[in-house]
Amino acid sequence: MERKHFKTVVISDLHMGSLYAKVEELTRFLESLTCERLIMAGDIIDGWQLKKIEDKWTVRESSFVKAVMELMESFQTEVVYVTGNHDDFLDHITPCQLFNINIVNEYTIDDKGGRYVVIHGHAFDSITSHFKWLSNFGDTAYNFLLKFNNLKNRARDKQGKEKYSFSKALKHGVKKAVNLISGFESDLAEFAKSKKCDGIICGHIHHPEDKILKNGIRYLNSGDWVESLTALGEDEDCQWKVLKYGDLVTEGVQVD
Repeated sequence: MERKHFKTVVISDLHMGSLYAKVEELTRFLESLTCERLIMAGDIIDGWQLKKIEDKWTVRESSFVKAVMELMESFQTEVVYVTGNHDDFLDHITPCQLFNINIVNEYTIDDKGGRYVVIHGHAFDSITSHFKWLSNFGDTAYNFLLKFNNLKNRARDKQGKEKYSFSKALKHGVKKAVNLISGFESDLAEFAKSKKCDGIICGHIHHPEDKILKNGIRYLNSGDWVESLTALGEDEDCQWKVLKYGDLVTEGVQVD
């Protein structure tokens, strides 16, 4: 199958190292495209979960790295890694270049499609930035709900009912509540404005989004590779849109 070409692709929140990371799906997704620039917008590696599991690195993780390296070597893709809260262990070395991958805390895209600042987004989440113990608790609860999803959906499948993601619904509800409490999106808009940008690109929320915030700031969220299986793509005309796994990869995927 011919690879689809993009100017820029943004992925985030793979949480590689956790049991529920869709590493194989993201690998197939990357193998289905080419891009001039790949931005990994945080939480690609889950440092919180890696230390909790026995199998820290498997063939699937190696395949993901190989897919990224192939983009770099065969298609001269520029790769940028923007750190998040789950891979904050990289903050100690930023900014730096590692194996031709630029590791930074934020990144700016400036082309004819507009000027965008790319961050992970956790710095504007009051729970993550001020109450790390609560964030850790929420992470544990979320992983428990992902396990519950698997068990519950097996029962729903036997009953002929459509699958439902309890963890995704709860996480999105909590994130919406956090947004109301902390002014997450308003703060993002102000940050983008302070950077003299037309828009802001981030992850963290685990919910893909494309909308206009106050002051006309465009807000793009890449979603995640635990449940949403989404990314952001900028085409050759510098137009952005949310990309879904099924848009580029035709084979079905089981999402619990």
